[in-house]
Amino acid sequence: MGLALLFAVALTSCSKVHHLANVENTNYQLEESVHPEVDSAVLHVIAPYKQTLEKTMGEEIGIARDTLYRTHPDGSLNRWVADVMHKGAEEHSDRPIDFAVQNFYGLRIERIPQGPISLGLIYELMPFENYLVMQDIPGTVVEELCNLIAGYGGWPVSKGLSFVISDGVADSIIVKGEPLNVDKIYRIATNDYVANGGDHCVFLTPFEAINTGVLVRELLVEHIESQTRMGNSIGEKDGEARIIVR
Repeated sequence: MGLALLFAVALTSCSKVHHLANVENTNYQLEESVHPEVDSAVLHVIAPYKQTLEKTMGEEIGIARDTLYRTHPDGSLNRWVADVMHKGAEEHSDRPIDFAVQNFYGLRIERIPQGPISLGLIYELMPFENYLVMQDIPGTVVEELCNLIAGYGGWPVSKGLSFVISDGVADSIIVKGEPLNVDKIYRIATNDYVANGGDHCVFLTPFEAINTGVLVRELLVEHIESQTRMGNSIGEKDGEARIIVR
């Protein structure tokens, strides 16, 4: 498809909104002979951008001293991401953050391997344009959130939160070293997807999401780069689990 035709299709596609009334699935086997030919003009236009993107995504931004794993109910990658979110939120908050939480499959790869970390790898880890937000929620909602996390088998949570999963329910919830107080207001950090009700967190939607204006992905990149400038690698100083299954 030529550039002029692409432009024309883009213009006409913006003129109407179509709603599907019915959907029927049919499978077709396409042979190579029916594939459209590669448009050399289009390839010529995008080639410089592709080369620049590949160079940028391949840039080494840090080193992982250990392999970080995304696992249930807890994992080193889970803890690292949540801790960086916690620290980043505190830099934008007028009072301490009690804990941070990230939905499990918001992390799209299972591990960061030991060794060099490329910028592209962090984009693979977190490809979504999710912003870091803060919310003030009562202890009853913290309990509801922990029960949801327990039902999922565990999510990334920061160092301020720990609990036991017992029969699919959160038990022995500890926030900053103290048992959960249902009458207290806690300030948490999460991403805007979760705060807006994603992954069944509809109980969070009544509470204001204070947007830091920082993408969670960019926060991770900045953290790695800052540690690299200080001569540090990425990893854990302690591997103590925050969520355990009884």
